[in-house]
Amino acid sequence: MTAPQSRAPGLENLSHSLIGLVAGESFARCTRSDEKAESGRGLVQTARRSLFVAFGLIGGNLPDADLLWSYPASDRRLGYILEHRGYTHSLLGCLVLGALLYIGAEGWMRWRRLVPSARDRIQLALAALVSTLLHLGMDALNSYGVHPLWPFDNRWFYGDAVFIAEPLFWLGSAPLIFLVRSGPARGAMSLVLVLALGATLWMHRGSLPSYAVIVAIALGLLAVGRWASPRAAALTSATAMVLIVGVSVLCERVAVSRIDAIASSRFPADRTLDRVLSATPTRPLCWEVLLLGTEGDRYIVRDAVLSIAPGLLPVRQCPTVFPQRPPSAPRTSARPAPGVQGTPIPPRLPVNAPNSAAVLWLGEYSMSRSRFAELVDEHCRAAAFMQFARAPFAYESGSSWYLSDLRFERGSGFQIELLSEDAGCSIHVPWVPPRTDLLHPQSH
Repeated sequence: MTAPQSRAPGLENLSHSLIGLVAGESFARCTRSDEKAESGRGLVQTARRSLFVAFGLIGGNLPDADLLWSYPASDRRLGYILEHRGYTHSLLGCLVLGALLYIGAEGWMRWRRLVPSARDRIQLALAALVSTLLHLGMDALNSYGVHPLWPFDNRWFYGDAVFIAEPLFWLGSAPLIFLVRSGPARGAMSLVLVLALGATLWMHRGSLPSYAVIVAIALGLLAVGRWASPRAAALTSATAMVLIVGVSVLCERVAVSRIDAIASSRFPADRTLDRVLSATPTRPLCWEVLLLGTEGDRYIVRDAVLSIAPGLLPVRQCPTVFPQRPPSAPRTSARPAPGVQGTPIPPRLPVNAPNSAAVLWLGEYSMSRSRFAELVDEHCRAAAFMQFARAPFAYESGSSWYLSDLRFERGSGFQIELLSEDAGCSIHVPWVPPRTDLLHPQSH
C-alpha cells in the first residue's frame, strides 16, 4: 500500500536534496565569515556558502550510499531489502559519513589554497554532520524504517508520519529559486516548483478552493524569495519544511488514536500486533492503514483508508496515489513490476466490517499463523526476509509459496519465492525481525 516510498528513489532523493539545500542555504545565511577573512585567514562568504550548500546536497543523500553494496549482492532482491536503510542509516553511520564529508572539504580547501579559521572549521564540521542526520531523520519519519541505534540496538524504528516523496517539501523550496546563482540551477528549481504544483493539484483534483489556496501559497513563497532578503528567503523555506513535518507528526498521532479506537470497537476478539500508517501526499487528513492482528491461530491484515476529520473530509474523498484493486483470489499480475515478472498477487478478501465516513475497508489478508511460522522455519530466505518484513504475508500460487511485505504489495518487488530446496543464505545482517510477536508469540 505504500509502494511509492520505495519504488520512486528519484523522488525520494529529490526530497532529500531539497531539504539539504534549504538547510545549507539557511546555515550559510545565518552564519558570518570570519572578520579577517578578506586578509586570507578565513573563508570568504562565497566559499563558505558553496561548502554549506554542497554539504546539504551531498550529505543529504550520502546515507543512501548503501545502495552501492545492496544492489550487487548475490541475492539481489534480499540484498536490497536487508542492506538498504541499514548501517549508513544509523547515528554512528551518519557520524562516519559526516566525518568523511568534512575530510573531503578539507582536501578541496587545500587544493584551492583556502585557509579556514577555527570558527569556519567548527561550523563546517557541524554542517557536515547535520546534513547526514537530516537524511536519517527524514527516513525515520516514514513507514519503511531505519536502525538509528545500531550496533547497540538492532531493532527497526518507524515514524509512520511523513510521505518521503511529499510534494509539499518541493513546494516549500520555492523561495530558493531566487537564491541559486546559475541559470541551469534556477531552471532546475523552477522545474521542481512546476512538478510540485502539478502533483499537489492532482492530489486535490476537483477541489477549486484547494487549487486557489495552493496557488496562493506558491505565489507567496515566490514573492518572499524575490523581494525579501536572502536570509529571510532561506529561513522561510526552512520554516515551511519544519511546519510540514510538525503537522504530519501531529496528524499521525491523531490517526493512531482513531484507528486503535476503530479496531477495538470493530474487532474486539483480535489482538492487535501493529498498525502501519502512511500519509497521503499533500493531504494530512487522509491516511492509508494496515491493521495487523491475530485471532487464535489466524493472522489477519486489514487494509483501509482513514480520514481523521470525516466531518471536514469524508474518507471517500481521500485520494490514493494508485488505483485500489478489489478483493480477489490469487492470480498472476497482468502488469508485474520490473524484475518481478509473473509474481502472483496475494489474495485479498472483503473485510467483515461496515464502512463509515471515517474509514473505508479495502480488503483483508488472512492465513494460519502456525503455517506461517512453519514456512519461516523451513526456508532460510524466509527467515532472512523476516528481518525486514513489518507486515509479512505468505500465500500459495500453483506449486510455490511466496512471501511478501504488504506495505509494498502493489507488485513492487518486495516478494520472494520460497523454493522447495533452500540453497542457503549468503546475506547476514543483525536486524531484529519486526514481527517476532508473530513468529514467537510466547515471548510477548
